[in-house]
Amino acid sequence: MVNLNLLPKRLRRRAGPDWWRTAAIVVPLVILGVVGYITVQTQSTLNARLNERDQLRAEVQILRPYVNEYRKLEKRRKELEQIAGVAREVRATFKPWSEYLANFLRRLPRRGGRLTVSLASINARPIDPARAQQVYGVPAQVEFTLRGEAASDQALIDFVHTFETDPGFGINFQNASYDKKTGIYSFSTNVGMVVKPPEASEEGKNEGAQ
Repeated sequence: MVNLNLLPKRLRRRAGPDWWRTAAIVVPLVILGVVGYITVQTQSTLNARLNERDQLRAEVQILRPYVNEYRKLEKRRKELEQIAGVAREVRATFKPWSEYLANFLRRLPRRGGRLTVSLASINARPIDPARAQQVYGVPAQVEFTLRGEAASDQALIDFVHTFETDPGFGINFQNASYDKKTGIYSFSTNVGMVVKPPEASEEGKNEGAQ
């Protein structure tokens, strides 16, 4: 059987598929699907990041006491370092003059338990070891300026000889005058003394005690 369509072409019903209508329906659906997928993925990523943030905040709260304690200890450490620095500076500049004087006086020559010279004045001051090496022949750190009297020429010689031969001392003899009436020598001199490190001084004391 043959069907004939006698209607004009403009009024005839199309028998083929309507691609434009199909595309108009499908394309928006695809776009909505893609947008929905992206939205779901973005929301999932955002939720994961929010969960991670909440976990980090919880860890921070747990660790906060330890962090505060660490900061306190670090602050205390810096304070102790400053105190130690001041102590080192004090030790570097401190001069135990009583010890220096005692060490010097112990070296004075004696006879029968009594000093062979009498000292009228003693002045002590620090001296540069390099300069002392040139003046006294030893790298002394302390210099004594003396004025005194000796009852005999032998007493004066013994005094000078003592500091000439002691490796811890050096002497720069200035002058001496002799009083014929009293038989006494008046003299003035400078003596340089090498200062031993504290460790060496302690070892010397321990050996003396033994």
